[in-house]
Amino acid sequence: MRAKTRHSDWSDIQYVIATAKSGSFHSAAMALETNQSTVGRRVARLEAHLGTKIFKRHATGMRLTPAGQILYDKALRMAQVAEDIESSLQAMDSRLSGTVRVFAPEGVAHLWLAAVLANFCREHPAVRIDLVTHREWLDLFSLETDIAIFIERPKNPRLVASRLVRLEHSLFLSKSYEEEFGRPRKLEDMGEHVFIDYVPYHVCRELAWWTKSVLPVQRVQSVVDSAAVYLAALRSGMGIGLLPNFYKRAAPDLIALPLPTQCFLTLWLVSNPIANKHHRTRVLLKYLRERFNRDQLNWFGA
Repeated sequence: MRAKTRHSDWSDIQYVIATAKSGSFHSAAMALETNQSTVGRRVARLEAHLGTKIFKRHATGMRLTPAGQILYDKALRMAQVAEDIESSLQAMDSRLSGTVRVFAPEGVAHLWLAAVLANFCREHPAVRIDLVTHREWLDLFSLETDIAIFIERPKNPRLVASRLVRLEHSLFLSKSYEEEFGRPRKLEDMGEHVFIDYVPYHVCRELAWWTKSVLPVQRVQSVVDSAAVYLAALRSGMGIGLLPNFYKRAAPDLIALPLPTQCFLTLWLVSNPIANKHHRTRVLLKYLRERFNRDQLNWFGA
C-alpha cells in the first residue's frame, strides 16, 4: 500500500485558523487580505489531502468537524511556537549582534568609510562588518549585501535610497610632475601634458567631460582600475588625473588645479528593504547618515 505523502504547503493551515476564528470564508479572506474563493480553495485542497472534512456548514457559519478541531488545536500550538521563535530572534537581533555587509567605492571606503566603521564597531563590538569594494560582488537582493554607497541613484525602485552629497572633481598632479613638466594654467594648455585614466570613470555619465572631451584628445600615459593604484600613480608623477575634491584633504601632497572640470558625482546611501528589518542594519544606516552630515563640510566639501 502506498504511503500518503506529506502536505508540503503549510500555509494552507493559516486559512483554516483564520476561518475557524472568524466563522466564515468571507471574514477569513478579509483578515488575510485575499478573496473568499482563495480561502475556500486552500481549505478544500487541505481537506482533499487529509481525506477528511475540516469544516461543516452551519446556519451561523463554518464550524469545525471533530477532525478539524484536532487540526485547529495543533495548528494553534504550531503558530505559538513560530511566534516564540520570531520573538526570540528579534530579541537577539535587538542586542546589535550579527553581520552587516556593506559596499562602497574603493576610494570612499579606503579614505573615509573604514575609519567610520571602526568607530561604529568600537561602540557595538558584537556587530561584524563585511566591507566590499568590488562591484561585481554586489547584489542587494541576494541577502549578502545590506547597505551600499553608490555613485549614482539605483534604478531598482524597491531599493531604499537617500542622497548624501555631491562630489565636485578637480584635476590633480604631484609636485614631482610639476617640477618636471610644469602645470597647465588654462584648459588650452592641457595638450602639452600627459594624463592617467581610471577605468571606473567610464561608466559615470557625470564624468563625460573627462572621458569624452579630455582623454580622446590628450596623451594617456597609464590606465588603472584601482583607486589605490590611481592615487599611487598620481603621486609618482606619472601624469595628471581627475579626483573628487575630498582628496585635497585626503592627499594634501597633491596639487589641485583651479581649472573647471564640469565633473561631479553624487553619493547615495542605499539599503536592502529586507535587511532594513534588522535592528543592526537600521542602527548602522542612522550612524552613517549622521557621520555624513557631520563630515559633509569638513571632509566632503569643495
